Amino acid sequence: MIKNIIFDVGNVLLGFDPEKYLEKRGYTENEKQILRKNMFGHPLWLDADRGIVEGDALREGFAANDPGHRELILDAFDNVEQTLWGYLYTEQWTKSLKERGYRLYVLSNYGKDLHDRTKHMMSFLPYMDGVVFSYECHLLKPEREIYQYLCDQFHLNPEECVFMDDREENIEAARAYGIHGICFHHYEDVCKELEKLLNEK
Repeated sequence: MIKNIIFDVGNVLLGFDPEKYLEKRGYTENEKQILRKNMFGHPLWLDADRGIVEGDALREGFAANDPGHRELILDAFDNVEQTLWGYLYTEQWTKSLKERGYRLYVLSNYGKDLHDRTKHMMSFLPYMDGVVFSYECHLLKPEREIYQYLCDQFHLNPEECVFMDDREENIEAARAYGIHGICFHHYEDVCKELEKLLNEK
């Protein structure tokens, strides 16, 4: 029986799209390539998600990746919260599941700087029974340890949990730990799949 519903944040509860951000900012194709290489696709981004670098050290670290384009990188970093936006369905969805008696949790790879700048978008947080952001526990999906950390922290039985994430590798890792998984592509499809699982279990 499913008692606990676990959500990723990016592209599940909030939209997240660095490519759309780069387009919206009006960067040239060459500038986009520089930013993909030196910020969004750089290992430092994952270091931020893991919580081992933040603040000025993170900002200057990205800029140091390509000193010749320092101002470009800083401009992108200083507005990076624009990579995320709210979904219309999120608050009502989480509220309704909560009212039905399910316990709700967040498990998300998220850096502290980005979290601090976007937490005002997280209207779903009041409905959560527990939250794990990767920067706080210094673990990342799809590492097995982060699923164990969540379950240990909130005394969850994996067999009573379902996890929704937009990345298949994160779902596979959750399933390997014993958690039911649904890969998130479209809200309507996921709702149907979730309801089927809740009714079956």
